[in-house]
Amino acid sequence: MPENKEKIEDLKTATAATLKAIAEKKHTEVSFSANERFERPTHADVEKTTLPLPAQHLSENDVTLLRGASDAKALRLKHHHKDIHQQNAPLDLTAKAAFDAFEQARCEAIGARQMPGVLHNLNETLNDKCARLGYTRLQSREDSNIGDALHALTRIALTGEAVPENAKTLLKKWQPWIDEKLGADTLQKLKDNIHDQEAYADQTRQILSDLGLIADSGNDSENHLDAGAEDQENDSDNENNAEENEQQEQGDAQARGEAQDSTDDNEAHGDADAENMEDIGEEDFDGDSDVNQGGEAREPRPDNFSHDPHGRYSIYTRAFDEIIDAEDLADPEELTRLRALLDKQLQNVQGVVSKLANRLQRKLMAQQQRSWQFDLEEGVLDAAKLTRIITGENVPRAFKIEKQTDFRDTVVTILIDNSGSMRGRPIAIAALCADILSRTLERCGVKVEILGFTTRAWKGGKSRDLWVDKGRTPFPGRLNDLRHIIYKNADSPLRRSRKNLGLMLKEGILKENIDGEALVWAHNRLARRNEQRKILMVISDGAPVDDSTLSVNPANILETDLHNVINWIENIKQVELTAIGIGHDVTRYYSRAMTISDADELANALVSRLERLFDV
Repeated sequence: MPENKEKIEDLKTATAATLKAIAEKKHTEVSFSANERFERPTHADVEKTTLPLPAQHLSENDVTLLRGASDAKALRLKHHHKDIHQQNAPLDLTAKAAFDAFEQARCEAIGARQMPGVLHNLNETLNDKCARLGYTRLQSREDSNIGDALHALTRIALTGEAVPENAKTLLKKWQPWIDEKLGADTLQKLKDNIHDQEAYADQTRQILSDLGLIADSGNDSENHLDAGAEDQENDSDNENNAEENEQQEQGDAQARGEAQDSTDDNEAHGDADAENMEDIGEEDFDGDSDVNQGGEAREPRPDNFSHDPHGRYSIYTRAFDEIIDAEDLADPEELTRLRALLDKQLQNVQGVVSKLANRLQRKLMAQQQRSWQFDLEEGVLDAAKLTRIITGENVPRAFKIEKQTDFRDTVVTILIDNSGSMRGRPIAIAALCADILSRTLERCGVKVEILGFTTRAWKGGKSRDLWVDKGRTPFPGRLNDLRHIIYKNADSPLRRSRKNLGLMLKEGILKENIDGEALVWAHNRLARRNEQRKILMVISDGAPVDDSTLSVNPANILETDLHNVINWIENIKQVELTAIGIGHDVTRYYSRAMTISDADELANALVSRLERLFDV
């Protein structure tokens, strides 16, 4: 075992040195992390980059994949200019992902054309990526990521390399559509500007326009981007102000505050809502108290989600929606009583769930590996530099320290369907599993957030009343008042929020479920956090249902929106999304999902999904 660890350290040292040599940036800081995966986008916009941590038992293929990941990042460091990229990148998230894929393909193609060994490593990495993402079993192109397809197609067009075996199905599904939109040789023409990032970016924007991912690119594209940036800043300021106002009005004055807000909103926007129907643009509604959340502001959700006569998913009004902490929906004494009731109901289940959670903890702890950090001013003396020290050579940083790779850069959100159909044993088991898994993951340094989603009323609430008062305009869009509940914030320990989970047993809390908007909310909370890896787990027992919305809109409005939201989340890849369906097949919505027949199987399903996600 010591000999094996020494080989791994030698490999890491050699890989880091090779990366710096190819990038021609000797001061680049290279680190290795268990959270870095081979199929992630290989962006390296700063001179500090992370590579996947080698497995303890290395195979020849593992070494090749590590070299491929290193080569991809080195080539981006060498050939990519961040400022040029940002000036030309589109605002739409899907288009931006495609634009990034084109740029990564350009950087990789330059190195692949110059160095056969790099070409081999990148080819094997692409082959492995397609296998990991299940593209060998692809049934239709809609089940794959357009960014992955464009990256593979473009690099192969630029290098002339053979198509990797596992990428053949992906390219077979996308090639006819690309050729129909662009013509057979358009990607080949990108070779003319492979060494000119500015001209290449212009060509790429034209291709994205031809594919229908962005509006026609013209001379005013930069002005358009600048205007978009200003709009985003203004929207962000407005959201922050609205957030502060709503936070001040929570608590005992909440009802009074809502009534006043509703009056103002109805007078100012009632007619506009009825005629234009609010589509989901840069912000989702937000009364959210995310004072502890870090990172950049959340990304905008595209506004072209169906389904209304104009092709948008619409919302009649957000004036009555709320995001609320669980402790604000019941007094402390009631929460204590409900938590005791939850524990009493599930006494016979707790032992089983605890055993499964301990199994998960052992697996996570076993994956933690130790590594050395070199060239430090203090620590343990580096024996490799001992000779130079004795001979009197100047060795400014001759120390090293041993560090342990853990999961501190990971955050998990458990989003629980709080609809009426979950009442009884399903919601109780979901609450218990969330409790015990949260405690388990916290022991391993993983932050956990527990959220719930429902509506404030059955069959419509104040939103529907307003719609009736305004004359029942056709196709009003979502027509109920949302209630999104924060049971546990990711930055607070479970001991402070444990009682809150009992709220799920309170009579009158569980009503209807509008899954699409709940996913956007949970995703955006995660996306703006600082952690490197973000996982969103959804627990649901059925399709989205809201009688007031479905009765006056197209019958598939909520289900179509759910499909579109899931595709959006899976395409931009800021958050890893997985789902568990209780007695309901959720695999037709989510690409990574499983279905269980009974709530009693939930604990085993949750542990199983987490074990797979944390497999290195």
